[in-house]
Amino acid sequence: MYKITAEQQLKELTSRLTPIVNVCVIVHRKNKFLIGHRNPSHGIDPIDVWLFPGGRMKFTETLQEAAVRKLHEELPGVDATLKKLVTIRSDYGSDARANGIAIYYLFDHNSGEPKPNDQLDGFRWETLVGLDNNEKFYPMEKKIASEIIYALKFINTNSDELIVRVDENDNIIGEIDKLTAHNDRNIYHRSALIVVYNSKGNVILHQRSFMKSSGAGKWDVFGGHNNIGLTIDQTAKLELLEELGIETQLEFKFKKLYRKEKQSEFMYIYKTESDGPYAFDRNEVEQVKEFEITKLLNGGYDSEYDFLPHVKEFITRLESE
Repeated sequence: MYKITAEQQLKELTSRLTPIVNVCVIVHRKNKFLIGHRNPSHGIDPIDVWLFPGGRMKFTETLQEAAVRKLHEELPGVDATLKKLVTIRSDYGSDARANGIAIYYLFDHNSGEPKPNDQLDGFRWETLVGLDNNEKFYPMEKKIASEIIYALKFINTNSDELIVRVDENDNIIGEIDKLTAHNDRNIYHRSALIVVYNSKGNVILHQRSFMKSSGAGKWDVFGGHNNIGLTIDQTAKLELLEELGIETQLEFKFKKLYRKEKQSEFMYIYKTESDGPYAFDRNEVEQVKEFEITKLLNGGYDSEYDFLPHVKEFITRLESE
């Protein structure tokens, strides 16, 4: 056991203030998130602001207990189930009186609507897009959108990703877990796929991670499913950032419905150009390679690389435009 003297302890306590721990509650319901308006009588600047409910953790409770307590205190009337840790931020940004960290927990809404209280005097259900457009929503909390999306992907289990569900005309009608969507041809969903070119006119493709449940080890364009709470354009940008580590201007080119034996998917195809540098996620991407387009379309790489069928189809259509 490491021991210190009383003098050393006093010096530590007076020279290095311990950060205040704040626990924040993100309640999710059908692509929307519950936010509250700070009650002006609370007396903390800024007054006119929207935020995720939350507050300080007590010395006698765990983080999870604090999250459930704040749910009951600041969202009275709401019944929700704690599901996932979303993220941890070093600066809460709502109280200049102390150095704080904020720990965000995701809750799945069961029933009820919140009632005004001493902390929050108004409430709204907002999409992530709505939060981003809300000028009075905390800037720091706008920055955790990608972490919220990641938590939502695996809200039920570590492999049960929640995605946007659409009808046969591509109208959004709700949400569905990916496993179910990939095993029922009568359920429609969306994906955003990006064909990346470099300045030489060659195409950048990636080998899918061998941990993938489908198409493992095969070569593909970049992209993924339309996550709940995001537009399809936002999904494309996020997927490219996650899989290739780049942010570029994307150009939407066309949409196509793919109906297979077990799934029906509307694919939105985007085009962009980038010379990198690339920083891909090893959980998603095994490796990245540049391919000469004419050689690719003529089968010159087929003996060495196993491409998913839509790769050549997409590139052929883009090249013909």
